[in-house]
Amino acid sequence: MELNFKFIEGSASYNTAEVFFARIDPTIASTDELLKSIYYLLWFPGYFGFNWNALEDCLTDFNWLSESKIVIAHDNIPKIDERDLQIYLEILNSSVLDWKQNDQHDLEVVFQKKDEKLIQKLLSL
Repeated sequence: MELNFKFIEGSASYNTAEVFFARIDPTIASTDELLKSIYYLLWFPGYFGFNWNALEDCLTDFNWLSESKIVIAHDNIPKIDERDLQIYLEILNSSVLDWKQNDQHDLEVVFQKKDEKLIQKLLSL
């Protein structure tokens, strides 16, 4: 599986006048926390169902955002169950790919370079 993520060293920094920027809290320790955090950070609609299907639906829509570029930055990989982490990464990866075929929005997902091998491993299971 091809990774559609950007890997960097250090903290991601973007001009928030030009992009919609969301930094995932590095202390998140449960799937519920992760979904709630993303709901608030990305201004998801009220009908968001706080599950993986709802996350995928919203990450491939973004009709409520006027910015064309959306960045989701991770300073650390969320400390959630490995199976849930794998699902989360798969959803992010496929959502980035989905937007590459659409010019309405550009989704960029950023992780730390130190996490690249683990992410590759999880997505190749």
